[in-house]
Amino acid sequence: MNKMAKLSPRNNARTWTLVSVILTIAGAAMILAGIWLDDFNWYWLIMVGLLLGLTFLIMSVIFAAQARRLDRLFRHDRELLAHWIFPIQEKQAAIDKEMSQRQSGNRAILLIVIVFFVVIGGLFLLFGFDDIDEAWLFLAIMLGVLGIVALAAFLAPWLAHRRHKKSQPDVYVGLYSAWVMGEYVQWKAPLTRLNRVLLRKNKQGLVIDIDFALFQRYGYQQHHCRIPVPEGHENEASQVAEAIAAAGHVPLVPLDQ
Repeated sequence: MNKMAKLSPRNNARTWTLVSVILTIAGAAMILAGIWLDDFNWYWLIMVGLLLGLTFLIMSVIFAAQARRLDRLFRHDRELLAHWIFPIQEKQAAIDKEMSQRQSGNRAILLIVIVFFVVIGGLFLLFGFDDIDEAWLFLAIMLGVLGIVALAAFLAPWLAHRRHKKSQPDVYVGLYSAWVMGEYVQWKAPLTRLNRVLLRKNKQGLVIDIDFALFQRYGYQQHHCRIPVPEGHENEASQVAEAIAAAGHVPLVPLDQ
């Protein structure tokens, strides 16, 4: 295991915890505003606030737990299996490959979200409003939210790529999570299911591929955490992959398969 860098990487989960708390408060404010207006025509404000508040209250709890686990990785707690520091050239190749894969995945997810918005929004417009002005306001809000989601889908890979370029070229691998050059992923958490662990080789070298499923709005969706392995650490990577698979009671697919 390499020596720990002088400065620990930034704990991104703490930032997302703060954002989730703020959005939870915003949802609560919408509920209170709907109650204060005390008009049936504004019932949707309470419903949207309830959805927003509950969603981000749950996210606040999840991100807070992630922040604690990530702190333990950075402190080289017992969960840590490997800490690798990459040469700059290897880091650049790894993050370029990851950006391409993220863009492809986000386009598919965005298409599903658009279909969902069209169906749900259409049903509300047809059966949920008697006042045309309120229907237009609802439509404007739905289109605004869809626009934000679409913008996020296109910008997220680019922003992640930019963040990775600025981050320390470190990889921390634990039994249940990994921090890969600025990106934190958990495969043991509420609503997640580890499927298998694979060792793969691509143009950039050896990769530990964590295949897991995350329960989202449309059911369990498959995700991959691809952990690049620096040259000279192939044997250590095999041991890391075996440990992750054993801890999760899932199969390990070795390199020769």
